[in-house]
Amino acid sequence: MANTSQRQSYSFTYVSQNGLLRGLITEVLIENAYNTNKTQKVKALWDTGASCSLIRPEIARKLDLSVVSKTLISTPSEKDVPSNLYYVNVGLPNKVKVSNVLVVEGTPQGCDMLIGMDIITVGDFAISNFNKKTVFSFRIPSIGHIDFMKHSYVMPEVGFDRIGRNEPCPCGSGKKYKKCCGLNK
Repeated sequence: MANTSQRQSYSFTYVSQNGLLRGLITEVLIENAYNTNKTQKVKALWDTGASCSLIRPEIARKLDLSVVSKTLISTPSEKDVPSNLYYVNVGLPNKVKVSNVLVVEGTPQGCDMLIGMDIITVGDFAISNFNKKTVFSFRIPSIGHIDFMKHSYVMPEVGFDRIGRNEPCPCGSGKKYKKCCGLNK
């Protein structure tokens, strides 16, 4: 196993000021991949349901992007919509640039860009909603697994049977409860 403690990563954390969020929107910088003097700061929605990133046609025009190909996309309301493909560089809130991202042209609701799984999966992505505040954190490159089950212990709710010391631990480790999450509890 590689020593991940020596790898450098870049991260950002966004904490909601007004309670729980219904969408994760940050500012990003989009840059023409072939002419880095052409940039545009936009509002981007981080969308784990989108397989690829998407930009509005007006942003493509402002950046003077060249169509590199065409494709058909499906949206929640339409199937097989003809769309242009472009190469852009994306500057994330942590000042990291993701270069040569192949983006699709489309019209996302309430933002100028969707950050899709093509960018999200090159890093570590986490969302929590503790104490009615949404906290969204992203780190690039990925330096380890985030496993909430492995590092959590949830107290049984009232009315549930207690976990026996010799029963399998509910965290899924395969160990007995007394040798895992039940240790010193």
